[in-house]
Amino acid sequence: MTALLYLEKFASAILTPPGLLILIFLIIAVILIKRSEERRTKISGVVMIILCFFAYLLSTGFGTHLYLQPLENAYSVPRTVSGQAIVVLSSGIIISPEGQVLDNHSIARLSKAHELHLQTKLPIIVTGSSMPGRSTSTVAELMRNWLLDRGVASARVIVEPRAQTTWENARYASDICSQFNWSSVVLVTSAVHMKRAVSSFEKFGLRVTPFPTDYMYDHTKLSYVDFLPNQRALDANLAALHEYFGQLRYLIKSP
Repeated sequence: MTALLYLEKFASAILTPPGLLILIFLIIAVILIKRSEERRTKISGVVMIILCFFAYLLSTGFGTHLYLQPLENAYSVPRTVSGQAIVVLSSGIIISPEGQVLDNHSIARLSKAHELHLQTKLPIIVTGSSMPGRSTSTVAELMRNWLLDRGVASARVIVEPRAQTTWENARYASDICSQFNWSSVVLVTSAVHMKRAVSSFEKFGLRVTPFPTDYMYDHTKLSYVDFLPNQRALDANLAALHEYFGQLRYLIKSP
């Protein structure tokens, strides 16, 4: 890689958000510490530097090794699967100028569920309600249509259209499993989401084979690019923080 390309990547990292915002607040913090004689102002500057450090970690590939990867590595992709049904969890809908479409996370999960269905012939439970605050079809209905468009028989797709949370995904999917006397499922969701999802489904008495997919950031050795702030790392680490808070909430929940 040429020196010019290194320079371009570095400039892009510090001249566009989130790197630019971190740099601006860091400069403000240094000015507060250097130029103010008031102790309170200096303390404010120190606090800003600490916050900038955590914002930097959240915005880098290095930070994904601390926040994201412990979640995404919680379960490995199984070599073989066993279960009586495939349960695929929804993510969301985007209301585009062309209408309602599944977001990329939902499509990644569905693609893996479709692949597993072709291998195992197991029925697929799709679960997810309409988006809060929006007048939309249920995500489960769009997921069913996606599967039908790819040749899955209608009788092999079971729609659960009420769940708005991971906990409700587990609750309502377990109700469906009870109707069919199913006690074990293959659970498909994003790798970052899998730990909370498995815990929820097991609390409702199901035996779970986790099948993670939709990995959000590179699982490689650290290189110089992993120390440059970027939006993709920020999105991945924020998703990880969301999961950690979700796990804390679900610790005290019970069926």
